[in-house]
Amino acid sequence: PQAAALISARVMATRVMAFAPSAGHVRPKPRRVPTRAASDRADGGGDAAPRLEPSFQRATPPGETHERDVCTTCGFVDYKNPKVVVGSVAVWVDPGSPEGFPPTEKILLCKRGIEPRIGKWGLPQGFMELGETSREGAAREAFEESGAYVVPGVLLSVYNLPGQVQLLYVATIKGGTVDDATGEHAPPALNTDGTESLEAGYFTYDDVAGMDDDELAFPTVRWAIDYWRANYSRVAGFTRTGRVVQPQQRVKRWPPVEGEPGFVDEVDYAY
Repeated sequence: PQAAALISARVMATRVMAFAPSAGHVRPKPRRVPTRAASDRADGGGDAAPRLEPSFQRATPPGETHERDVCTTCGFVDYKNPKVVVGSVAVWVDPGSPEGFPPTEKILLCKRGIEPRIGKWGLPQGFMELGETSREGAAREAFEESGAYVVPGVLLSVYNLPGQVQLLYVATIKGGTVDDATGEHAPPALNTDGTESLEAGYFTYDDVAGMDDDELAFPTVRWAIDYWRANYSRVAGFTRTGRVVQPQQRVKRWPPVEGEPGFVDEVDYAY
C-alpha cells in the first residue's frame, strides 16, 4: 500500500509539473483559505484540510504555441476555443408550380428575439450541442426558431468569424398544404414562441435582395443566400447533374481594415 501511495503521489506531481508555467514566470505560493469552524460544518465537527484557492496566470504549456490561463495551484489549463455555429439556408419548393416554368422557391428567415441584432432577419442557426452532428444541430435550430421541419443536405458554406466557426447547409423544408378549391400549394405554417424568434416567414430571393443590409442580422445572411442562389436555386437554372460545388469559405476581417472588404475569400485548393 505504501508503494502504491508513493507511485500515485509521483504521478500527480508529474501531471502538475507538466502544465507548470514556462521558465521566466514566478510561481506564486498558493494561498490557504481558512475552512469553516467545526461548529459550522454539516458533520458536526472534526478537523478539515485547508482548501487551496486557484490562482491563474498567463503561460505557454509545454508543446504548445499559445499562451493560456494556467492554474499555478493544480496545473489546470483553461482553454478558450471558438464555438461551432450550425444553421441552414432552408428552402420550400412549391410542388404545384406550372410545368415548364421555374418552381416557386421560398427561403425561411427568422426575426431575432435575442441580442445581438434583435429584431433583424437572419437564418435559423445557433450553437451546436454536445451529442449531435452538425446536420442534426442545423435541423434542431430551424425547428426551435420557426417550428419548421427541415432536412439539411449539402454543406453550403464555412465562415471563420471572431470566436466562432459557422457551418451552413442547404436544407429542404418538408410539408405544406393544398387549397382544395384552387389547388394552390402553400408552405407549412410556422410557429414561434417569441423567445429566440419574434417571428418567422418565407421570402423569395428577390425579397431578400431588396432588403437593406441593416434589415439583416449579419453579413453572413446575404453571403449564404447569394451563394445558394448562384449554385443551388432551381429558379436560377440549377439541375442535379452530379457536379461538385465547393462550399463557400470566407474569413471575416477582424479588426476591420479601413478601405478593405469586410471578408477574405479563402483560396480553393486543387486535389
